[in-house]
Amino acid sequence: MSTSENTQFLWSRLLFLSAIAILAVYGLFFIYSTGYIGDDYPVRENWQKQCIWLAVGVLCAWFAYRSTPDNYFWGQFVAWGYVGSLIALILVLIFGKSIGGARRWLDFGGLLLQPAEFAKYFTLLLVAKVLSMDGNRWRTLAWTGFLAALPLLLIVIEPSYGNALSLLPPVAMLVLVRYAPQRVFHWLLAVGTALVLLFTATLTWLRSPHGRNLVEHYLQNSTESSTFLRPYHVRRIRNYLDPRGDWNERQSVIAIASGGPSGKGYLQGNMKSLGFLPRTVAPTDFIFSVIAEEMGFLFGTLPILCLYGVLLLLALFWGSVAPTRMGELTCVGMATLLFTHVAVNIGMTVRLLPVIGLPLPLLSYGGSYTIMTLLALGTILAIPAHADAPADVRPSSTHVLNLGKLLRIQIRNE
Repeated sequence: MSTSENTQFLWSRLLFLSAIAILAVYGLFFIYSTGYIGDDYPVRENWQKQCIWLAVGVLCAWFAYRSTPDNYFWGQFVAWGYVGSLIALILVLIFGKSIGGARRWLDFGGLLLQPAEFAKYFTLLLVAKVLSMDGNRWRTLAWTGFLAALPLLLIVIEPSYGNALSLLPPVAMLVLVRYAPQRVFHWLLAVGTALVLLFTATLTWLRSPHGRNLVEHYLQNSTESSTFLRPYHVRRIRNYLDPRGDWNERQSVIAIASGGPSGKGYLQGNMKSLGFLPRTVAPTDFIFSVIAEEMGFLFGTLPILCLYGVLLLLALFWGSVAPTRMGELTCVGMATLLFTHVAVNIGMTVRLLPVIGLPLPLLSYGGSYTIMTLLALGTILAIPAHADAPADVRPSSTHVLNLGKLLRIQIRNE
């Protein structure tokens, strides 16, 4: 690698690390804010716990960064991590702690861990490893479907439909990046865009009187003992279709709108301080609403979106110049997973999407997801650290998508 390329990767890594640090510090400040209701009252200790989770996550990210994603040790770590996450998901169904009608957590003496988060991480790494191997395409696709279906099924049984749904886009993207020819990929992008528009139009129609009546007819025919739809799922669907929404959704929209361009000031948000936006969800699902209310669009919403954009663009860029196919797929898979969380969480807070409980990377309070996020970011950061691999290690059959000229995303043709 030339001196100029070394300098380029050094500055890009510094920018990546800076975006991570700013988002993590931002998250700490506003997790503190969600626990603050006035100078005369004690602040909830969530921000202190988040400091611990961030410290653990940084150690895990350092381990991922120091491990080359293509060596023998890393392959064993991924395989055993995948098996361990499956075992943990099974243990959750037997011994897990039930909260709100869902059994998703393992309780270690008050320390709650959510195995579904780590299962997503290891599943994507193992799928990327399998797809990076040369061999029969259909056999590889069959193995990919099997490896992704096992954790997906266990997560659905908990149930945790949000986590299950968040695993689908990155797996689909890995398959497309690995096998779709350039021309087909362009068509799929066009079809995907059309489907997003159709999905948005469908959601809009479902909120109309006729659409709500149709959905209500279906919900009335479904029993509360259904293995797929739990009572709280039915309640969330009804709340989403109701033009007013449920209490949390209404207060979230009001908080975002009331923040305006410059916000009310740090610790001055009254939606969470007065309890309109419940303290149980403000630091997790609706942390974005608190930031928007207190810092506004210019100093809260816009900087956060820009920082996420930096992480996404750099991850995709590094994937395009990765020395191996495994490195490329790893960057694409992890970036898609994090972007899915960002898109869904922000969509929930503005009532564009139903509330399905996906946290916001580096901002939302939570141990398991914070550690998984930093693990994923550390894994992404490891790719450019090994971008000086010999030329004969790099995949030879590549072509650049028109859409990815800026990012240099490469699709392999067999």
